[in-house]
Amino acid sequence: GGRSGGSGGGDERVEWLYAFDVHCNGLFVLSLLLHVLQYLLLPLLLRRGFWPALLSNTLYAAALSAYCYLTFLGYNELPFLRSTEVFVFPVVAIGGAYLVSVVLAATSGFSCTWLVASIYFTDAEVATTWGV
Repeated sequence: GGRSGGSGGGDERVEWLYAFDVHCNGLFVLSLLLHVLQYLLLPLLLRRGFWPALLSNTLYAAALSAYCYLTFLGYNELPFLRSTEVFVFPVVAIGGAYLVSVVLAATSGFSCTWLVASIYFTDAEVATTWGV
């Protein structure tokens, strides 16, 4: 067993550039959803109420799930990797967190967009800037 390029038990390690490419592919979709689409929807997402909060939380759940799924697809292409489905397992936790966020949205108006915006700005700055 040397490092042959053939099908006979060669070097079966994932190159870091391939791993980085898989990460970037997933991150691209996540960034489109959470940076571009969320920015375009900010006037709606920053409103108070159940429906804007539900849309916000759905957007975050979809973006995080898409990242996990695309990571799975990237590593699943390598025939020598086994159990690549572990990259999809976090989607179960994301789904659970999403269900909790729906309950919180219904009871207290919890919104992932407000949570992230409050990390960068005060609620007053967000409300003043976006007129909500």
